[in-house]
Amino acid sequence: MDAVALPAITFSRWARWSGRASLESIDRPGVYVLAHFSGAPPGAADPLSREVVYVGATDRSLGERWQEFHRVVEGKAKNHAGGVTYRGIYGNRTHDLYVAAFPVPLEKKLSWWFIRYVEAKLQWEFVLKWGSPPPCNRG
Repeated sequence: MDAVALPAITFSRWARWSGRASLESIDRPGVYVLAHFSGAPPGAADPLSREVVYVGATDRSLGERWQEFHRVVEGKAKNHAGGVTYRGIYGNRTHDLYVAAFPVPLEKKLSWWFIRYVEAKLQWEFVLKWGSPPPCNRG
């Protein structure tokens, strides 16, 4: 197999949960972070921000996975484990929920492995920085 140039791990800006469709490339698989901010989020998205409540990943489109999460938070489904945990902790609170994404631009047969790596890497770095995983990654 030829060497593959891995993409830089770069997240989008923070977007309000209600405006998540405005983020670019959400038709791709990738990694995403959810956070609560009481005011406007500070600058560019930092996936290791103390406000992060969940680090997630999908091999389908980010938009599809977020819709599953949203339905779980609304109490209409149970097909997103992070959403089930989120609902158990925060109920259906989305007024201060923000999302940032890292859509992965690799071919399908390679993207899932890279996505899993990035998700685990971020969770690990979060634990090292804050002493525990994001609240909704505690499962």
